[in-house]
Amino acid sequence: MARGMKDSGIDWLEVIPADWKVKPLKILFSFGKGLSITKADLVDEGCPVISYGQIHSKKNTGTKVSGDLIRFIPPSIAFAQSLVKHGNFIFADTSEDLDGCGNCVYMDINTPLFAGYHTIVLRQRGNNDDNRYLAYLFKTACWRKQIRTNVNGVKLFSVSQNILKRTNVIFPPLPEQQAIADFLDAKCAEIDGLLADLEAEVKTLAEYKKSIIAETVTYGLNPNVTLVPTNLGWIDRIPEHWGLEKFRYKLKARRISGHGDKQVLSVYREYGVIPKESRDDNHNRTSDDTSNYKYVRPNDFVINKMKAWQGSMGVSEYEGIVSPAYFVYEFSDDDYSPRYFHYFMRNANNIPEYRRLSGGIREGQWDLSPYDLGNMPIVVPPRAEQDEIVNYLDKKCAAIEQSISDKQTQIETLKAYKASLIYEYVTGKRQVI
Repeated sequence: MARGMKDSGIDWLEVIPADWKVKPLKILFSFGKGLSITKADLVDEGCPVISYGQIHSKKNTGTKVSGDLIRFIPPSIAFAQSLVKHGNFIFADTSEDLDGCGNCVYMDINTPLFAGYHTIVLRQRGNNDDNRYLAYLFKTACWRKQIRTNVNGVKLFSVSQNILKRTNVIFPPLPEQQAIADFLDAKCAEIDGLLADLEAEVKTLAEYKKSIIAETVTYGLNPNVTLVPTNLGWIDRIPEHWGLEKFRYKLKARRISGHGDKQVLSVYREYGVIPKESRDDNHNRTSDDTSNYKYVRPNDFVINKMKAWQGSMGVSEYEGIVSPAYFVYEFSDDDYSPRYFHYFMRNANNIPEYRRLSGGIREGQWDLSPYDLGNMPIVVPPRAEQDEIVNYLDKKCAAIEQSISDKQTQIETLKAYKASLIYEYVTGKRQVI
């Protein structure tokens, strides 16, 4: 028999079960602030604390306290007014995007914990400290709509106590709240287990791809070839018929500007050189005046000098422009395959050398000098062998990337199913039997 429903009287949800209530959040909880501390106050051991950075972490489920989220502060600055207990919530009071507005941690543990910087504490007014149902409700987009339509900011959104106090919650009878929470705890644990397995498989495939590239660009495809030592710290051996050349003998810098009308490109360690607009990038800001941006042609090698130590470089497939902070190089002759060079320079074995050449922190940041890069030895196989390696790696990597893509699709499907399941039960669309 279908359960009776009624008009909710709120704008973020049309109907709710007839025996459910709508209550202002401020009558269920009192509100407080987290500690006025900074990252500099964190220590290796002391009183446990959770701040807004951990609340926005991907490891935060929103329904329980994970050990990965806990940091520590000295007891001398752990003030009692920011202590949270079982059944309390810690909300982040700022977010870099709308999706994060409403992120919180639910205190499902009985051990002492403090709310840290940029946080708001919600403490239940009554005796019931089982607020798991509300923890699941707070995860839904429909409930967060109340926050997202009222936050202030453009690139950094502020979630104030007053915004939270103006929200309402739908409130089933307590036995049903517990039944919903028990059901979702079990189902979400099952889904999270499947997600963990898939994410581990994705990580394994990504590492396998890295190892295949590193091994092939360094040792070639012939397992019977004689390998000789290189006397380099980051490459131990190469085939005896391969050569080593300095970077500057194979590539030369280009500084052409005046193409401000071209698409802006950016360099990422994960993707190489791609159009900036293809990624949601809040960290690499494009200047209002791009007239001095450097011109990039297809097959040019582009490197972010401040993030070279992370592997942010690659051969471009696109025409466009990049920030003056990037280096742009063209190949001196046809003896070097741009595609092989792309694989070689981006292989994980080179990262220690990039870090060494970047010299640590210079004027507050890592910075690769063009002189040091120019003198970096690079591997030069015969051109025909470079092409064979490229053909092999293109096919091999495409197969691995397809497997990764398939698993990521499964991950997104499971995440969507989990979100839908939570929504349907916490809003009364489905009933725990």
